[in-house]
Amino acid sequence: MKFKPKLKQKRWKAINEREIIKFWTQNGVYKYCNDPDKPTYIIDTPPPYVSGRAHIGFAIHYAQIDMIARYQRMLGYNVIFPACVDRNGLPVEVKVEQELGISMHEIDREEFLQICKRELDKAEENTIQVMKWMGLSCNTFYGSPEIFYQTDSPEYRFNTQRTFCKSWHEEKILRATRPNNWCVDCGTTIADAEIEYRYDESTLYHIRFDIENSDETIIIATTRPELIPTCELIIFHPSDERYSHLQGKNAITPIFEKKIPIKAHHEANPKYGSGIMMICAYGDKSDVKILREFGVISPSTMINADGRINEVGGIYRGKTVEETQIAILKDLKEKKFLVDSGPTSRRIPICWRSKTPIEIIAMDEYYLQQTEILPELEKLADQMEFYPKSSKIILDSWIKSITMDWAISRRRFYGTSIPIWYCPKCHSANVPQEDQMTRYYEAWKEKSPIQNCFYCGSSLENAIGEERTFDTWFDSSISELIVCNYGNTFFNDENEEFFSQNYPCSIRPQGKEIVRTWLYYSILRAYHLFKKPAFKQVWISGLVRDPYGGKMSKSLGNSIDPLLFLQPPILPEDTPEMFKPDPNSWKIITEMEKSSKFGNKKARPNLHYGADCLRLTSCLQGSHGSDMRFSLIKLDGNAKFITKLWNIARFISSFPNVNPPKSLHHTDQWILRSLDALISRCLEGYSQLDFSIPTENIYNWVWNVFASHYIELVKTRAYNLEESEQNEAQSVHYTLHYILEGILKLLAPIIPFVTEFIYQNIYQTGNSIHQKLLPKARSDQKVEDSCTYELIKLNSFIWKVKKDRGFSLKAPLTKIFIPKSLKGFIPDLMEMHNIKTIYTAKPNYKEENIIKDGSSAIKI
Repeated sequence: MKFKPKLKQKRWKAINEREIIKFWTQNGVYKYCNDPDKPTYIIDTPPPYVSGRAHIGFAIHYAQIDMIARYQRMLGYNVIFPACVDRNGLPVEVKVEQELGISMHEIDREEFLQICKRELDKAEENTIQVMKWMGLSCNTFYGSPEIFYQTDSPEYRFNTQRTFCKSWHEEKILRATRPNNWCVDCGTTIADAEIEYRYDESTLYHIRFDIENSDETIIIATTRPELIPTCELIIFHPSDERYSHLQGKNAITPIFEKKIPIKAHHEANPKYGSGIMMICAYGDKSDVKILREFGVISPSTMINADGRINEVGGIYRGKTVEETQIAILKDLKEKKFLVDSGPTSRRIPICWRSKTPIEIIAMDEYYLQQTEILPELEKLADQMEFYPKSSKIILDSWIKSITMDWAISRRRFYGTSIPIWYCPKCHSANVPQEDQMTRYYEAWKEKSPIQNCFYCGSSLENAIGEERTFDTWFDSSISELIVCNYGNTFFNDENEEFFSQNYPCSIRPQGKEIVRTWLYYSILRAYHLFKKPAFKQVWISGLVRDPYGGKMSKSLGNSIDPLLFLQPPILPEDTPEMFKPDPNSWKIITEMEKSSKFGNKKARPNLHYGADCLRLTSCLQGSHGSDMRFSLIKLDGNAKFITKLWNIARFISSFPNVNPPKSLHHTDQWILRSLDALISRCLEGYSQLDFSIPTENIYNWVWNVFASHYIELVKTRAYNLEESEQNEAQSVHYTLHYILEGILKLLAPIIPFVTEFIYQNIYQTGNSIHQKLLPKARSDQKVEDSCTYELIKLNSFIWKVKKDRGFSLKAPLTKIFIPKSLKGFIPDLMEMHNIKTIYTAKPNYKEENIIKDGSSAIKI
């Protein structure tokens, strides 16, 4: 009998991944089937925003979310794991405006929307393709195309409008003119959660204010002298005796000569500047808070929506904020009000998208109530299970910081239309009842579905539709409803029984950077709509960083295109540009890896490592929740494990897959106990949704126990054709295949391509490994037998001594002493190390006791 491997290829090739995708597609491997005998597990896939090319952080993040889906399937769940894309919001509008060189308000709205849509369609192709090539097992791609959504589709937007109508008629939405974060460049209100901060070098100006009816003056230090026209209050700390005598008096603003009351307030910092500060409308959020406390509800503001000064600014009207600061400083200096100035640093709030400094201006907006229900939201958060548990603090901290209701209206075009129609007679805002909404309405161009005004009864035939759109998070925050088939998004479900049975959603997987937006807003909306937690589980991941720990992003110019690793180096000429790797990515890598072997290469090497290698690397670069440092050196090193796995599988595929023998050899019993311990550790890690735990355990066990020691121990038995040794050969053949199949199943959620390929070629052609269950340990053992460590120590010592002395590993040993715990391994040890005689005794691991001499005893 000649042993020939079933795996014909000598090496695993990443191009094989495309064959597997074809197999999954043709066989509908991940088609959603609502099997009533199985529980359902629904994943609220983060809809990626399709803006330009997908980057390496996206590919890795979504691959780990896919591991959740694959793990749950192999536990026996019906899994809903939709592909989806987010297409609402600022990014596409800003990009189109930049490309056209004009504001969206300077072009026909319908035409602008069509241009945005075409731009999104192009970017979506790249995003979806990367998801497929990264091995995402979305139902959408493999038999259930209906399990898919786009946030700008009429169906999705209809559900956004439905939920708005419900909340409106439950009086959870109000209209008010309030201070809002305003981005001049984007031309819209933005939420607190969309603000970023940066520290800039600035100047602290010391400005003299006169005290009314007195010769006394005070000095106020500020970085924003241009806000003097809007000064409403001057405060000092109650404990600051320098100013306590000024309580109740008035100061006079320089240039504008406006009377300003002086009050004590704990927000004043005696150690900053002169210790007394002006409160303006508005310098920052503390100004808003303090003015409210003193009952100043509608102060005069001077910055318009276009970023220019209005009539409140007097002689500075029409100037930009920057021009006004320059002009007012000049006037303050000429009039002797500017006493001194000096350098300082300033924390500046900026727009997350345009990076423009935020101004706080009073705007007429629609708000969703949140400040009154924050304690209830904290209770809902406590009902959800967080992975890792420590990530919950991000949400808790954010909830505690909220001081204002959520402004949900935006003055942009590419978003969901707010379904409000204003009565031409009484000007009241009319919102349809939820059951009056039968489809998506674009209020800015369509007639109202309501016949008569709710308030005065007049006809709404000529009602004026609202032109504003919703904040994009108002759309995104109902994704957990959509994936639970709210509104029959995916399939027809009369009376929405499926939704009622499966909501709250099973899990929300997402990045930590959007906890205060997507996660928080989803919880808020779930409370308003259903008084329930939005999710049972929340899975929070870290960020993908460069090799030095720096942030990777498109805006910083250090984002890497995953197609560099997913596409072969030579592509057909007709390959679409969106499916070709970004040529700048290799330049970025050489700069990042300049100290490694890749930094000196002028020509790009073959980097077609494939999705499995990227997925494996993502799990070996840190525990769940921590940031991952992406490194090509690590990627290259981890590819060797896949090669190792392939070589092991190819070796085992040479032998017959037999039934269990009557009795198992001692060595085979040992490795099966070791496998049980491995399975237990892996399943514990999987249950925590921390994929680094099973990956690291399998990686180390396969490399350092199974391959290096067990396979080396049993090779002679495996190849033995002697009839008298048939049971021992059957024992090792059974054990090898049992272990390989177990390892493949344990690794299947992590590296789905190579495990599928090996499984198909050795075990069950046409049957997917991903439709099998995870292996179960036959015992509760989680730690290795003590003999494992003794065996590794013994083998490693013998190999080291032979290598150090220049001997062949097959060089004979006459006599050797081993621990009693290894007595059962004697037959295999004799074959492995070419030992003539083995005795059991207390070992002595000293090199001087090893003698290679046919007549001498070998003692260890």
